[in-house]
Amino acid sequence: MNGPHLTLFSADLLSKWGFNDGSDPDVWLDYCEANHVDYNEVDFPLTTLVRQHLIPALNQAVTVCDIETSHNPIRVDSIDGRDVTYLWHDSHSADVDALLTPEHVDVPLANVLRLVLAEAGLTEAPRYTGPLGTA
Repeated sequence: MNGPHLTLFSADLLSKWGFNDGSDPDVWLDYCEANHVDYNEVDFPLTTLVRQHLIPALNQAVTVCDIETSHNPIRVDSIDGRDVTYLWHDSHSADVDALLTPEHVDVPLANVLRLVLAEAGLTEAPRYTGPLGTA
């Protein structure tokens, strides 16, 4: 994929610590800074991105659950009818990379920004004029 993009890894759906442990991805923060977008004023739409881009691309039948936590907030609890919640806390005990295919999907960061704006009800990105945290 050309241009800046966010990569969503399928295996992250199987770990409590997946998707950067629920934190905003560095590639998103770097994109915002490069484009003078104040990312502190908007929410990063991880669960929406996963539901719109990663889940439909999977070759397996999965059930997905949202979890209110400070960690990864969206996980797969079954694959092809088999419970996989035991992997959430011990995803290193199995070859999780082989459980879900494709391995990843890429989402252009321009599309991520459009989604952020739509979810926030904004027509323009909130801007800052200098490095974040300075007046």
